[in-house]
Amino acid sequence: MKGRFLFILGLIFWGSCGICAAGRGTSELDELVKVFEQNPGNPESTLRLLKELDRAGKPGQEVIDRYFLTQKEADYCKEYNWIIVRDFVNDINAPQLKYVFEHQDKFIQYFSKDDVFQKLDNVLVNHLDKLYQQNKTDYEKMLQQIKDYGYEHYDVVYDYFHIRNLRVSGNAEDYFYKARKLFRYFPENRQMIKEITAGALEIMSDVSRLKVIQLWAGKTVESQSDFDAIYNYVKISQRCGYNDVARKYAAIANHLAAKSGSQPLKQQAGELLKLLN
Repeated sequence: MKGRFLFILGLIFWGSCGICAAGRGTSELDELVKVFEQNPGNPESTLRLLKELDRAGKPGQEVIDRYFLTQKEADYCKEYNWIIVRDFVNDINAPQLKYVFEHQDKFIQYFSKDDVFQKLDNVLVNHLDKLYQQNKTDYEKMLQQIKDYGYEHYDVVYDYFHIRNLRVSGNAEDYFYKARKLFRYFPENRQMIKEITAGALEIMSDVSRLKVIQLWAGKTVESQSDFDAIYNYVKISQRCGYNDVARKYAAIANHLAAKSGSQPLKQQAGELLKLLN
């Protein structure tokens, strides 16, 4: 059994791209795998291995499955298990997440209410978003099930999608208030923030409110690699009167466009430079 598990892990680690490309050699992962294999029920070594896999862009599901075979269900609310669930378990059908959904009060008793609901909200919207893109009937059915279940943050989950309708209808007033709400509950969801920024540019004219959106839009350009996010950030910064910021990121957009060789991106970057001249 041990040999089979090590073989599976080996496929995960080295199947598609060399671990050396991630920055540290194979030796550290080798050692972490050996330590985990010797005691797969140790939360500290498991967490270290999961973090290293995540940093290297490798899947960790085999490790998660093996680790939780050693844990009692009643111990899922222990802090070390909550950290693993919170940071690495994202499948809505995972038994650990089902347990959190069914025992929300217990987890809220031990941990921050915002922390627990932020995890559950993200799991729900990520799953719903796939249905939203693929099958609206299934999306609406599951959304109703969440409401019928009595989920406390149903309104947060609903507004995650409803704000898209507000953008289409041009309802700038409600759009702004829903945006602030979603920023609070999904502060790290850069894709959502990018979409809200694009919508704000389409339907909002109040500069004081645009400045709130612009502040959050800054999260989407931290990596300076997402052209669409930078494009939106330049436009909203210029609308807010932050011309120095807009010029800085227009130059970054121009560099990315030139590097990509894409004519449409070059045209968009050119539009930004003209906007600021």
